[in-house]
Amino acid sequence: MFANRPSLRRTMMGIVGVGATVALTATPAFAHECYNASRSDTGNVQIGAHSPAFNTLDEVAMGFFTSPAPDGLGLCPAGAQYLLGQLDAAAAQPGSTIDTTWVVSNRTVQAGGLDHSPSARAQQNLSNGTGIDHLGENAEIGAVIGANIGTAYGMCS
Repeated sequence: MFANRPSLRRTMMGIVGVGATVALTATPAFAHECYNASRSDTGNVQIGAHSPAFNTLDEVAMGFFTSPAPDGLGLCPAGAQYLLGQLDAAAAQPGSTIDTTWVVSNRTVQAGGLDHSPSARAQQNLSNGTGIDHLGENAEIGAVIGANIGTAYGMCS
């Protein structure tokens, strides 16, 4: 399709390359977004609806997607909404490790001790599906962002 259009092909590859670079460098900012992987869906929904100290997964993701680098991906609203839709679609798949009811504290880092521990075992606890986990350590979230970031950036140009 792009064989006869080398400049268009280079532009598209550049967009994908920049998107991947931004996504990889921005991941640490998203990694500190902690959620309680053991809390029930009902508990998450109640906390998200009634506590100003917590944001829903969708709110946190949109903030990350639209914030400029280095704290976010710097997407336009249309690109961010597209990426959020892909995240929600992945969460709806059987066996997904993404739960759209997760809530994230906007007042405290819930796993601060694990963040600074040199222990490999402590680092594994950031994404083990029990207790406090980090969104940025969730491999499925990373895969969804990685697979769709080029399209999302393309929507913003």
